[in-house]
Order: sequence, then C-alpha cells, then structure tokens
Amino acid sequence: MTLKQLAVMTGKSPPFILNLTSRFSLAKTGDYSSSYAVLLRKLVALLLCGVAQKDIEKLLVREKNLLLLLNVDSLYNMTTWFEDLCQPDSGPNRLLLSGYDLGHPVYADKIQASLDFERRENELFSSQDMGEDALRGLRMYAETYAAVLVHMREETPVIADSLKWIRQACKRASPEPGAKSQDSGFSLHLASTIG
Repeated sequence: MTLKQLAVMTGKSPPFILNLTSRFSLAKTGDYSSSYAVLLRKLVALLLCGVAQKDIEKLLVREKNLLLLLNVDSLYNMTTWFEDLCQPDSGPNRLLLSGYDLGHPVYADKIQASLDFERRENELFSSQDMGEDALRGLRMYAETYAAVLVHMREETPVIADSLKWIRQACKRASPEPGAKSQDSGFSLHLASTIG
C-alpha cells in the first residue's frame, strides 16, 4: 500500500507517519504491508498511553534483537522483515509489538529458537552459547515489556475518562454542515490494545 493508504489505516496524516517511522528507525519502503500498519498503530497506542519514547525504543530494539537471536528474520527475505511480521494478536506468549508467538510465556525460563532457513556464515559461538544469548535476550525483553505494561495499565483509567469526555463533548457539539464521521475504528483498536 502507499503512504497515503497507510496513513488512512492508522488514522494519522502522511507527515505524521513519516515522522513516526523516522523517530523509531523503522525500515523505509515504497510499498507498505498491512502488518506495517499494525506496528504503527501499536506505536501510536503506546505514545497515547504516555509511554516514553526511550522506553518504546528500548522495547523495539530488544524485541528485534530477540527475534534475530531466534532466527525469525531468516523466514523473511527483505529489509522490512520485522515490520512485515507484525500482527494485532496479543497474549502471554506473544511479543508486544510484533505479536510474534514465542510458544511459551514471555517470562519463561527456557526458550526454543526457530529453525534457521537462511544460509549464514559459521558462528563464533556454539549453539549452546547462542541459546544462552537468546535466553538472556528474552529476560532483557521481559524486563522492558513488564515496565511498559505497568505504564499502560496505569494510564488505562485516564484514557478511558478522556474518551468518555471526548464522546460527550462531541455529542453535544453541533457538527459542521456536511461533516462526516472520521472514526476509522482506531478508538476500538486502542481500547482492545490496552484492555
């Protein structure tokens, strides 16, 4: 999809989308996937929850690094591998931004790496050491993930009150002649992401 279509899917303007992709160092492309839009909606939701940019960046970097250690990138043959694997799913076994299913809880003591289908040069470390790196990566990710979830939970009542007030204010205000509703379903997406 084009930048303009991506902007419509996220409920934001094209300049906002360009700023967001630059701000979080996301892969540049001329053809965006629907998964890319999912990631952007999640980033917008985190920003709306008041999660600090540095915490979102840390979560994004740690999530990408964990997926690299698990060789998930070998399943995708492009520079947008991370953005293109993102899905709206969430749960105790899924990473927050990508929605990738680990097959076990994020807070697990063991980790199963994905099969590596990409031909790579020999590693400097044994597969046991690589497994320990993946487990260390999972623990670092889980620490950041937990902090972000705490912040999201703390902000949920504030956002719910704000949405209630916005609905009341908009309901009472008289619409401009010929104005159409701009609700793209993002408020429902935000509620499902937070809830």
